[in-house]
Amino acid sequence: MKPVYRYILLATYGFCMVVLFFELTIVYQNRLQIPTIFGSREQNSPSNLYFESDRARKMRLQLEGNLAFGSHLKELNREQFNKREGYHEEFIDKLPIIREDIYDDAPEQCANKTYPASSMRVSVIINYHNELLSLLLRSIYTVLMSVPRENLEELILIDDASDLKKHYDLTFVEGLVKLFLVPVRYYRFEENMGLIYSRRFGCLKATGDAVLILDSHIEVKQGFLEPLLALVEENYKTVAAPIFDFWETFDDKYWSYDGLALGYDRYLTWIFHSVPKGPAPFQTPAIMGGALLVTKQFLEEVDYFGAGMEGWGYENIELPLKAWMCGGAVYYVPCSRVLHYAARRSPMSHGDRKVPANVFNNILIVIRSLFSEEMADEVARDTGGAQLSDEKWVAINRTREVLKSCTRDYEWVRSHVTPEIESFGRETTKAIGVSDMERKYCLSRKFVSNDVLPILELCAHVEPRTLRQHARITVWEELRIADRRCLDWGYPKNRLIFGPCHRLGGNQITKYDPIRKAMVNGDGDLCMAYNSSSNLFVKRNCNNIEDGLTLVQLQLRDVYDLNILKS
Repeated sequence: MKPVYRYILLATYGFCMVVLFFELTIVYQNRLQIPTIFGSREQNSPSNLYFESDRARKMRLQLEGNLAFGSHLKELNREQFNKREGYHEEFIDKLPIIREDIYDDAPEQCANKTYPASSMRVSVIINYHNELLSLLLRSIYTVLMSVPRENLEELILIDDASDLKKHYDLTFVEGLVKLFLVPVRYYRFEENMGLIYSRRFGCLKATGDAVLILDSHIEVKQGFLEPLLALVEENYKTVAAPIFDFWETFDDKYWSYDGLALGYDRYLTWIFHSVPKGPAPFQTPAIMGGALLVTKQFLEEVDYFGAGMEGWGYENIELPLKAWMCGGAVYYVPCSRVLHYAARRSPMSHGDRKVPANVFNNILIVIRSLFSEEMADEVARDTGGAQLSDEKWVAINRTREVLKSCTRDYEWVRSHVTPEIESFGRETTKAIGVSDMERKYCLSRKFVSNDVLPILELCAHVEPRTLRQHARITVWEELRIADRRCLDWGYPKNRLIFGPCHRLGGNQITKYDPIRKAMVNGDGDLCMAYNSSSNLFVKRNCNNIEDGLTLVQLQLRDVYDLNILKS
């Protein structure tokens, strides 16, 4: 789009927002009797929501109509808006805020299950940063419509310093929710504090018997809360989580993690385990973190979660670990479903970063707080020797003190919950380090867009070795880089990529061919061929390496299983 047309488009969008502001101001003051100048969905919209006043309903319809109108403007500059926060914005904004056809992949048996009435009062916590208004409103409404009135204690809404110049329409959220007929507490931070801080803040403010923590881009159906409540009431130390059904709106594709428990290794890399599918709740070492129910009493006993951690990431492992160590359990509940809108990049940021902040610090805080000193020292060494500040150590020592009263220790967790935690000790490693024959260049990784690609770079001959050169061949026949990604032969167009490790074999089986001195796939017919012009490895038939590519001879630095060198 030419610059002049882009300015015209943005000016038009700005004008509409100004008109919308004045309209909503009048609605808020209860002077306007028509729903919207841009069209209304009033005929198809429910009018008897227990939490919604007449004024709130008018304002919601006003916002909904203008979002639908604004989606047409976004369509004119699709590329700019769709890459803004990683969502298919024009499509999402056209959807009604209250939908009946929410995708649900729950087992069929769930439809006939009933649960005892619960007297537990629930504080709903939703935090957001630069969220799409349509997604945020859909999250708020769908949850309040699905939580029984007698169980709702309050809605706690936390704006983690959204950029209101970029997301101007989020300025209307506070005015809308304050018109609700249920207790609402709205907070807005002046500085972006990160997901962990925001959720911990919300839990500290909560007055309910339990807290329901949710992402701000989800939808649920009636009946999603009752299975969670039933588990938590059995044991107040339980963490209960629904199953995520994902919706990728660009391609209109759905998928779920049904039948998969979430584990992790000593670097807290996720490892999924298959479990029998069905309606019964199943135990899991950790959860994905975007939706969970836990009692306020238990949170108080274990000092909540995320102490000393920043940004987002690994609090979804820390809190479940506290539950396991302190006599509780962690469950995924297949009859409780959450539809999660999948973004092509994370909308949660920490400052200007769009990835988890201080990721290794968060990992080390969890491990030093909850695991053995020996393991923590090993992880610190392998991840580049990250140093924790005095403030982080205060948080770690506070967590250690809290856990002294728990009935289970690290050894119990390792034996009963997370056997993979020792997955990358020497006993599960065949070899470490991949380099050329002169040990001048080492196998490493390179981030290109959203991919992690295999490359060669000058070897780092110092300890701790550069994490990106930390290559291992495991007993599961994986070639891991930085212990967090595995060489994956399954991508199209002859590409080789370090993808998320899934421990399922198949396209992630990699072997060392001692005759060719090359890395090959599970069938032994594809080799890692090197393109020197791009400094990338690609996959090619081992017997047909075309011009421009080289079958670089590789060697293993430290071999623990000599069978790996046998042809």
